[in-house]
Amino acid sequence: MAIKELQLDLLAKIKRPEFQVRRKMLSKILEGELAATTKGQGIEFTGFRNYYYGDDASAIDWPASLRSKDILIREFEEYRNFQIFILLDVSNSMLFSSTDRLKCEYAAELVFSIVYSIVNTGNKVGLSLFTDKLVTKQIPNNGTKNYFRILQDLTNPKNYGGQFDIKKPLMQSRALLSDKSLVIIVSDFLGLKEGWNNYIRMMTQQFDVLGIMIRDPRDEEMPRDAGQFLLEDPYSGEKLQIDTKDYYMIYKKMNEEEEEKIRKGFMSSKAGFVSIKTDQDFLLPLMKYVKIRAKMLAKRQQ
Repeated sequence: MAIKELQLDLLAKIKRPEFQVRRKMLSKILEGELAATTKGQGIEFTGFRNYYYGDDASAIDWPASLRSKDILIREFEEYRNFQIFILLDVSNSMLFSSTDRLKCEYAAELVFSIVYSIVNTGNKVGLSLFTDKLVTKQIPNNGTKNYFRILQDLTNPKNYGGQFDIKKPLMQSRALLSDKSLVIIVSDFLGLKEGWNNYIRMMTQQFDVLGIMIRDPRDEEMPRDAGQFLLEDPYSGEKLQIDTKDYYMIYKKMNEEEEEKIRKGFMSSKAGFVSIKTDQDFLLPLMKYVKIRAKMLAKRQQ
């Protein structure tokens, strides 16, 4: 079910002041706590300085010292590089909205913000759109060419719509990635099949994984006294007529239990999890998650 027009002019958003604020904050998040366990550590030579009493004698560079006639120490600086791979759900249920933006439009803006935040940092980013399979494949890379390929995939309406199954896309993604990767899965996670968490667990054995659940307010609850509605399953097309007065609490409780089950599925697999609604700024839940994660890491190190 491809949509005719995707209302998402991502390049126009770059010029907005609020976008630049989000970019800076996301850069801080991705360069900091969020990617802490995925960065490959290394050492880079930065120059020489004079030897002082108490310095490690093994750090003395004798050839350089002989040339300068001073005892010199080689100085190094730790550097870290990491790569991010984003899996964005573009299946039928992501084409829904009760607000001014479809879930897929909101999710695409979030993904674009992440990509734009790190494209000039020297770190690598990749993206695959998925339904019940990978629709596009952009392996982690850096540079402006990679950035524009990702932008083209995000804004192509032909890439949107289809069935949903997370298992095959996760298996296909493993073949595209190397170690030291942060895998971010952006989806509403509607229609998960039994055993899905086993595939998340399999991913966390090799990568750091973060699930970002994008939900429309109507995914969480319906109006209490709005009369009768005709509901349709986005995948099977099955329809059901209900009265919101009778089903309000049932629907709300069912979705709360489902979200908690998904959260526990990620957490038990040692993956991160963030829940975001399309009527709120996505930056706030991400910042909250980072603070909670930082506290958890601090406790583990004690």
